Parts: sequence; structure tokens; C-alpha cells
Amino acid sequence: MDELFQTTLIFHTAFAGIVLILAIFNYFFINDKLDYKRLVKRVRTILPIYYLFLAAVLFTGLILLGVAKFTIHHVVYLMVIVWFIILMMTIRRYKKFKSLRSDDEIRRGRFVRFSKRKFLIDMALIIAMIAVAYMVK
Repeated sequence: MDELFQTTLIFHTAFAGIVLILAIFNYFFINDKLDYKRLVKRVRTILPIYYLFLAAVLFTGLILLGVAKFTIHHVVYLMVIVWFIILMMTIRRYKKFKSLRSDDEIRRGRFVRFSKRKFLIDMALIIAMIAVAYMVK
């Protein structure tokens, strides 16, 4: 059981790191001055990958929780809250993305501003969670 816990913990940490890297890439991609078609193509390419790794973080976290016999510490509560904040902001970003039209510069500007803030918040939350998790060890 200890081997399963250690292996899953490595994967969980790696997936959290990959989500952080994807947030950094998304932030820099959204900062590029892109035309509408290239922006849409980048968002449609990266969004499923981002969701995949968010789901992987959740899945490995649930395995860790099960192996630990569902003993929940304050750090686990904090991780769940952070995961839901990131997920809700990602869903909100997707809704804003779906309402974009090629001729509407105002909405595109709002979407880009919201996306920049969202990915900065994502990066800060993930870095804070990694720091808190390693401080508690």
C-alpha cells in the first residue's frame, strides 16, 4: 500500500506541475497579438489538454485519498477548494470563448483580459498549493 501511495504521489505532483506549465504556456499564448482565427485555434487546441490534466490531478488525488483511508487534513480541503476554483474559472472562460465572434473586438478584448487574469490566478494557486503541501510534509 505504501508503494501505491508513493507512486501515486509522484504522479499527482507531476500532473500538478504539468497543469502549472500549461497555465504558463496559456498565459504567454494569450499575450500574443493574434488574429481571431489563430486565437480560436490555440484555445481549441490547448483547452482539452488543460482539462485532461486537471482531471488527472483529481483522479490521482482521489486515489491518494483512498489509500490514506479517507483521512482528510486541512491541506486536502485546501487542494479541493483550489481545484474547484480553477475548474469554475476554466468553465467561465470557456463560456466567454463560446460567445466570441470574429467581428466583435470588445468581447475579444474582454476575453483576453479575463484569460490573462485567470491564468495568473491559476499559476498563483498552484504554486501556493505546492508550497503548502511541501511545508506540511
